[in-house]
Amino acid sequence: MGVNQKNELYKNESIIDFMKKPEMISLIKKILFKQSTEQELLEVDNTLLDAYHDPTWDEDKFGPAENIETRIKLNVEQLIQTDIEKTVKPRIFRRYLPYAATLLLALSTIGGYYYFNNHSTDIPGSNQQTYLNPGADKASLKNSAGSSLDLQLQQAGKTIPFGKLLFKIDQKGIISYQTKAQEKNMETQLVTLQTPKGGKYQIILEDGTKVWLNAESNLIFPEHFAVDRRVVRVKGEAYFEVAESKHKPFIVEGNGFGIQVLGTKFNVSDRENNHFTKVALLQGSVRLSSKTGQTMLKPGERAKIMSTGVQIDQFDAESEIAWKNNYFIYKDENIKTIMDEVAQWYDADVIFVGNDWEDVNLKVKVSRREHIEEILSMLEATKLVKFKIEERRIYVTKR
Repeated sequence: MGVNQKNELYKNESIIDFMKKPEMISLIKKILFKQSTEQELLEVDNTLLDAYHDPTWDEDKFGPAENIETRIKLNVEQLIQTDIEKTVKPRIFRRYLPYAATLLLALSTIGGYYYFNNHSTDIPGSNQQTYLNPGADKASLKNSAGSSLDLQLQQAGKTIPFGKLLFKIDQKGIISYQTKAQEKNMETQLVTLQTPKGGKYQIILEDGTKVWLNAESNLIFPEHFAVDRRVVRVKGEAYFEVAESKHKPFIVEGNGFGIQVLGTKFNVSDRENNHFTKVALLQGSVRLSSKTGQTMLKPGERAKIMSTGVQIDQFDAESEIAWKNNYFIYKDENIKTIMDEVAQWYDADVIFVGNDWEDVNLKVKVSRREHIEEILSMLEATKLVKFKIEERRIYVTKR
């Protein structure tokens, strides 16, 4: 089948169906095992040129296309680089690789995904046993009466009594609650939603406000909001979508700062190891209060709150709240910041070997659902760092 025939065929069906066709699988297998002709490689190349940007790509299932692209590039290079000059013109080879991500759609039906998982870039010194698994929906509830509840042990859809509240976890793992009818007029206690290392959670508060908690974070809220204001306290990192209420401001308190809003979307990061708090506003407006005074933020602005004052800068929204959407996205971030967040999500200890890491900045986008070996392989692909895993420890060295 010629190039034009293949492209005409592709126009009439989805890329997933097309890439599963026996003739395409046969061609791809020949390429991987270095048995293809230049014409056959060109045929697959022309098909993938259009297919790579096909809207049927399932990012939730396969991960970001650019990650798969980088990963397959490395493997394809290792497979055929040794005799590229003999079998393929460099022009074709360079064009073919950027669109190779779609190979997963076909190879998943013939064991190819297994192949790539077992031929990915080596992490030197990695043990066969996997200690560092991706994080998941993990959290616990505690109240001021001393009661606690592990949410992982609760069944979705069932009502869960806890103190004066009735909690329910939906099929997406989001928890919400309401006050028991007979308890509404009683004294309100505080409830803490706490995530461990390698955990995250989403909650819908009494007023409809949505809160996403990142790993190693706490959200403290009352069983019932006061008549004139809604006050919560946060430690760690949380993203808020505040339900609008013109006469009942929403207030977020933290270590040495306060945030007051009416209805807005913002991210708060108050990590002890950073020695400062970040507040990034995506929508609406917020008023920050700190020891040095008050500051108003506009959408697109981020405040860094320190003991010496408040600094305002612009931020990249995709990177800032990537964790909420189950991604690591860094667009020129220092390796130490990256590995701090990786360590939190995979419940790992990171050890940097050597000094002078201040200038090692990386760009990467990868799903937080990936295994740790995949994350580190993506970082190693920058040719700036390399890793060794020993149980729960990750050693980082410069290349």
